[in-house]
Amino acid sequence: MTRNRNRATTQSSQTYMKQVVDALRKNPTAIDVIKANCQYYQQQAYLKKGLKRTIEHLEWILAADDDIERICQQIMADDHIGNKCRQYPLLFKGVNQPQKSE
Repeated sequence: MTRNRNRATTQSSQTYMKQVVDALRKNPTAIDVIKANCQYYQQQAYLKKGLKRTIEHLEWILAADDDIERICQQIMADDHIGNKCRQYPLLFKGVNQPQKSE
């Protein structure tokens, strides 16, 4: 029963993550938003072990490669790390918002 209830959420989550990846491809400097989000959540006193581990993996991805296309592929990959990254959309909060110009 629970699986059926989460299906709509999963679909909206996939749509959101596709928007995030598209925004990263259009504006590679949005990687800084993801890095800032990772730092913000790491500073939280009580953090789920899974989220903490996912942040570490995401930081490894960002540190290992500066090619935006490979980073996007890793985030959307159908493997353990990609699935975990997509499980925590808050790590990508603010990426697909238009950047303010000064």
